[in-house]
Amino acid sequence: MKVLWFTNTPSMSASHYEQKIIGGGWIASLENALTAYPGIQLGISYLVHDNKKKQFKINNTIYYPVNKSKTPNRINRILEGWNHKLSIKSDLKPYLDVIDDFKPDIIHVFGTESDFGLVSGTTDIPCVIYIQGVLTVITQKWFSGLTPLDVMKYSPKLPLIKGRGLFHDYYKLAKSAKREQTIFKNGKFFIGRTDWDRRISTALSPGSMYFHCDEIMRSLFYQNKWTYGPPGVQIRIISTTRNTIYKGLETILECALYLKSLFTDKEIIWEVAGVRSNDEVPLLLEKKLKKKFNESGIILLGPLDEGELVSEMLKADLFVHPSHTDNSPNSVCEAMLLGMPVISTFAGGIPSIITDKEDGIMVQDGDPIALAGAIYELYHNREFTINLSQKARTKAMLRHDPARVSQTLLQIYCDVLNI
Repeated sequence: MKVLWFTNTPSMSASHYEQKIIGGGWIASLENALTAYPGIQLGISYLVHDNKKKQFKINNTIYYPVNKSKTPNRINRILEGWNHKLSIKSDLKPYLDVIDDFKPDIIHVFGTESDFGLVSGTTDIPCVIYIQGVLTVITQKWFSGLTPLDVMKYSPKLPLIKGRGLFHDYYKLAKSAKREQTIFKNGKFFIGRTDWDRRISTALSPGSMYFHCDEIMRSLFYQNKWTYGPPGVQIRIISTTRNTIYKGLETILECALYLKSLFTDKEIIWEVAGVRSNDEVPLLLEKKLKKKFNESGIILLGPLDEGELVSEMLKADLFVHPSHTDNSPNSVCEAMLLGMPVISTFAGGIPSIITDKEDGIMVQDGDPIALAGAIYELYHNREFTINLSQKARTKAMLRHDPARVSQTLLQIYCDVLNI
């Protein structure tokens, strides 16, 4: 079977690129598992910003880097920023050229966020679309915790004038969401993991067929196991997020204030991976809330690779996911794989990942007070916390079992080809 993937990451070919690539590791894990099956020939196409990168092959996988970026002059870049134009809106020829060269039996599109999802409406080859985030919903949650006025008022002015930053990102996202709705409308087959994305596909693509398939996480999260250490003078919390408004970074900053009053005899250290101290969102929040992350016990670690992240998570007492919207966040799934006690917001597809008070704790998004109370409960109920973490690991190991996931995906491919 010849399978062609369209993804946002170079997957297992990442080692061919000099820059450090963070994110998308689960796609590489899936590639590794799928290519172990005899009779599977995989092609992977992804966007790059380098004209020098051409088609190449590693083992039995053919990689197709596609460069659609332009290098306009400074004035044009500013104008494009303010016009909120999509740099890759509807030029599908490079993708169709890849399809023509590889000649797949089936096409697998990862996500509805990028323009390559439009190939599902332009080829007769069966195409399945794997739902990741959903921009149509994210546009509704984008300003959670911050208003558009806050962004205009507190964001750095020079990038804003040049057509860059969060304010402009929102309008570009809104246009991408319009394109996403076309992708859903044209799609016939969707793959997802949660009740949330199943319902999304039902509403945005009536009459389409939905399949359930979980994800394979990065290998180190299977190989390591969190243990509950003895109580100390510190309480260590860790979160993984991004430099975007709707991920709930403001909840962390506000929650830290309540934790100080709850744990008067403890030092609170809250590490946040994925965000730098000079990123736009933390700078904006510090101006609005008149609080400093580093003065609140919060350490912004920036992007971490797999090994660095596992090392930090194993040292923490618990994992917190404060997002305002999500599908099945890999950060939560990876924390559960390690067997960490997890507190997450009740948002998007997360209720399909965590069962409240059984293998994790769930709180309302945007509620730093309830979050602080949940952290206090976990820390002071050792037996409950250990039981929670053990059940989380058992559940996650089954859900993300590589053999089960890859076999499920192959069966979906066969089912689609036989329809």
